[in-house]
Amino acid sequence: MNADLLAFVREALSRGIAREAIADQLRGAGWRPEEISGAMAAWADTNFPLPVPRRRPYLSAREAFLYLVLFATLYATAFNAGAVLFVALDRWMPDPSQRWETEGWATAARSATAGLLIAFPIFLSLSWVIGRGVRLDPEKRGSKIRKWLTYITLFVAAMVLIGDLTFLASRLLSGEIPTRVLLKVLVVLLIAGIVFMHYLADLRLEERESAGAKSARVPPRAVAVATLAVLALGLSTAGSPYRERLRRLDESRLQDLRAITQEIGNWTRKGRPLPPSLGVLASDPDSPSLRLRDPVTQKPYDYRLIDARHYELCATFVTVDSLGNEGGPGEAAGFWKHPAERTCYALEASAGRRPSP
Repeated sequence: MNADLLAFVREALSRGIAREAIADQLRGAGWRPEEISGAMAAWADTNFPLPVPRRRPYLSAREAFLYLVLFATLYATAFNAGAVLFVALDRWMPDPSQRWETEGWATAARSATAGLLIAFPIFLSLSWVIGRGVRLDPEKRGSKIRKWLTYITLFVAAMVLIGDLTFLASRLLSGEIPTRVLLKVLVVLLIAGIVFMHYLADLRLEERESAGAKSARVPPRAVAVATLAVLALGLSTAGSPYRERLRRLDESRLQDLRAITQEIGNWTRKGRPLPPSLGVLASDPDSPSLRLRDPVTQKPYDYRLIDARHYELCATFVTVDSLGNEGGPGEAAGFWKHPAERTCYALEASAGRRPSP
């Protein structure tokens, strides 16, 4: 609030000038109505000979901390809710030209769902605590720190909105499915619109109440229900944690087999014949530490010589991998894919890791 304006109102009130007359003079000098009403409201309307200042809102360090965490969790909630919806759209409308999406949507869904699962309850709890404090002391609504953080939130929402729309426009120009891009644009506009509508209404609440109008705020319960629905969608998209553990165990088995084939290739490149067993390979001082047993059952991986140049490695998998990872040097792409059962791979030692014809 302007210091000169406050000093003028204080001096005029101390001389016994009526509030209406002071307001008329200020309007004639070009001051805005909200500035005049704010300056008047700073002094109590009493019959005391001297102007009595009203108590001004004060935000303690504890409350500032609560507001900072509140807005940080708001950003995390909005970002992760959008990420969950983006992943759901990618899964619902897959783009064959984006092969990486097929491999990575489950991981992205788990990451976004975890962020939403942590940030949203904290945001709800802090909203309740801060709202209760404002109801007990309505003057806290006028805190400068609170208003600054609110405007920063609106600025961040605007920047995110511009950045996301720019990214989506680039994806559209890169040939992505137009319908999918349009739906993602609607998701961004919806989330940003909710944030803008809620906090702009919160900033203008005092003005609307003084004017006798209702505040057009987004119903908090509707936002909470929608966020819980997005959270449920994320959990469904991410899949069962038990299933994910099984998939990671299968990845570990596959890494073991690939490490073994790498060392067999190194072994034969030194002019030696295929090792008679994996134990002999592991005992070579030049070989790194190899895992030769299944990580769960602790049974050795099956190793069998086919002829002087070819051998076979087998493991038992519990999930289906239809992609088989990307082919490494000397490997055919998709060579390591496997069903949910015992699977054997035939390899050629002379080329080190290259599958036989």
